[in-house]
Amino acid sequence: METVLFFALAYIGGTLGIKLNIPAGALLGSMLFIGAFNMIHIIDLTSISPLIRPMTKIALGAMIGLMFTKEILKLPIKQINSFIFLGVGSLLSAILIALLFKLVGLFPFITGVIAVAPGGIAEMLTLAYEVDADIPVVVMIHIIRFVTIMLVLRLLLVFMKRKRNVDL
Repeated sequence: METVLFFALAYIGGTLGIKLNIPAGALLGSMLFIGAFNMIHIIDLTSISPLIRPMTKIALGAMIGLMFTKEILKLPIKQINSFIFLGVGSLLSAILIALLFKLVGLFPFITGVIAVAPGGIAEMLTLAYEVDADIPVVVMIHIIRFVTIMLVLRLLLVFMKRKRNVDL
């Protein structure tokens, strides 16, 4: 019964997120809806079928796999090198920030790295779960980062379009 309730709440939250035009509404809506009902103890995530967690990881992997196309292989070497440089730079900055968090005493190193590493919320939470990081910390930092980026980027693009009357 809890599993059915879990999927129903995820669906309702995702649908509300889309209808309310929240940035990444399906993802954030279902995540916040499930989280809210879990916090007020309407749903007990421990009694949900143990198959759900691996199934959601499989679905996430399939979703990411669908993003790979032949066009990725056609990228010029110059672009691939830029992507590698950007990835290494992002990883190094995440490590430095995590070290700072650890030195200040905010979070353990592994939690800090996963919390500030650039990446999707779902992927980082899966990783945090696998390495026993502090999942609530990772969730909060990624949600704040994600919503901030989505809102600021949206406002910036609207401003640029109005200012320059450019088709984006």
